[in-house]
Amino acid sequence: MKRVIAAAIGTIGCASALVGCSSGGHSASPASSVSTGGGGTQVQVGGTNLPGLDPASVTCVKQGGKIDIGSGSAGGQQALAVVMTDEATPRVESLALVVDGNAVSVTDNMGAKVGSAKVAVEGKTYTITGQAQGADMKNPMAGMITKDFSIKVTCG
Repeated sequence: MKRVIAAAIGTIGCASALVGCSSGGHSASPASSVSTGGGGTQVQVGGTNLPGLDPASVTCVKQGGKIDIGSGSAGGQQALAVVMTDEATPRVESLALVVDGNAVSVTDNMGAKVGSAKVAVEGKTYTITGQAQGADMKNPMAGMITKDFSIKVTCG
């Protein structure tokens, strides 16, 4: 039963990320704003920098009423993906982190709510904090794991 729940939550997280990133139509959209990570980008899990993640690989794209934040990593072991609304008070719709081979997520979309996230905005800098949940892939029968996170990124 726990495997089914873990699989369902993982599927919801992935589906939310895909829905958030997809476009509703093929009409021309306003120009997008793209920023890449610099010295101010921080991604922390459990109070320490996410190992294996290069802050310079973090990108931020503002387009179509959404803000998409993503990263790459050497070896593909650590990753970050965030979709949030581009409003005066942004709301995280989906967030996924890969930590030590475990995928943890936050989703608040289409009636599904997993984990929690708050967004603070100062100028063009977004600080996202909260708790992401997922399955421990080394011991799936152990139940859900929760990871505290903090992400700070500047979007153009």
